[in-house]
Amino acid sequence: MILIKRVAWLAGLVYFVQGALGIAGIALPLYLRAQGFSVAKITFVTSVASIPWFFKIVYGAISDAIPLWKLRRKPYLIICSILSCVGWMLLGILPPTEQWFILSMFIVNIGLAATDVITDGLIVEFSTRKSAQVYQSISWGARSFGAVLSGYVGGVLAARIAPRSIFLITSMLPLISLVAVLFLNERPRHHKIKLGNVFIPIVDSIRRILQGELKWFLLLLLIISNSVAVGTPLFFYMREVLRFDEIALGVLSSITWFGAVIGCFCFLKFFKGASLRIALYWAVGVGFFDILLILIIKNYPSAFAVSFVSGVFGYMILLPLFSSAARLSHGTGVEGSLFAILMSVFNLGQAVAGSWGGALYEWIGLKALIVLTAFLVLPAFLVIPRLKSL
Repeated sequence: MILIKRVAWLAGLVYFVQGALGIAGIALPLYLRAQGFSVAKITFVTSVASIPWFFKIVYGAISDAIPLWKLRRKPYLIICSILSCVGWMLLGILPPTEQWFILSMFIVNIGLAATDVITDGLIVEFSTRKSAQVYQSISWGARSFGAVLSGYVGGVLAARIAPRSIFLITSMLPLISLVAVLFLNERPRHHKIKLGNVFIPIVDSIRRILQGELKWFLLLLLIISNSVAVGTPLFFYMREVLRFDEIALGVLSSITWFGAVIGCFCFLKFFKGASLRIALYWAVGVGFFDILLILIIKNYPSAFAVSFVSGVFGYMILLPLFSSAARLSHGTGVEGSLFAILMSVFNLGQAVAGSWGGALYEWIGLKALIVLTAFLVLPAFLVIPRLKSL
């Protein structure tokens, strides 16, 4: 019972830190812009720096197959927490060049992505039929709470202190996870280390994707991931055209995440008994409308309202996707690896969409980018009927 409580505390703190890292969310793009980076360059370098999120399956497979000091989770979580801390510190002290930024954020994202996957593995390991929903509620609730707090705080910090100082403050947050990990008493594993074990679930997962309907779900993820193309351009539109200050941008971030919490409850209330295929149809339709809603942002009140509604819609779009991924992965024997591959592809699609969105923004403007992005989501309606097992 003590071990289970410590796992719950660890899950809550790890996900709270993920949300709380948003205190650098306002300062980071403004810092890059101040160095003379174009919007296209900012989206490109951030996409390159996010590459570690595309290989989530590797971190989980390594921690499963190669224990360190007979432990599968604790040593890796300690190393990854330190990596995240070091990455943010490097961002605060290294010269503001493209190469150093990519290196620093690459290290940050390795630590974050691996911590995320390994913590999920720990949660799954100690989940039962009764406790699984409790762990997920703790995790997502803690992340949302951290994000709500960090939006406003990040805006205030960006308005009052130098970005490099904010990055150094941010570097202290992964240490919260580190302290929680130190109190985790993991059971030692005494099996032999076999490097081949790392590749078996990966190969099996890829085979299942190529042979079954999962390839259509993978296409669905890539189509819907296009919706993030507007994100960074919208940020700079509000900052440079509408002249929102740092605190206003921070408040909008907090409002979006508060809306996300409401969206989570809405999904559970209205789609709990519905089929996942129906939920996916709604997700695509809501996603299309959500993107077009950005067109009405003309001032702070309209941005405030759209941020809240987009937050609500955000979870009503993502939760059907995540739930469908879990359902399609269930019973395969490689559930963790398969789910990690699907989410990695989704992360890859978002990075690519963010990159081309930044490039097109400087060419066609925000309004045309919004309309184009919205219609790029619609082909998902043609893919959903192929997911017959849902």
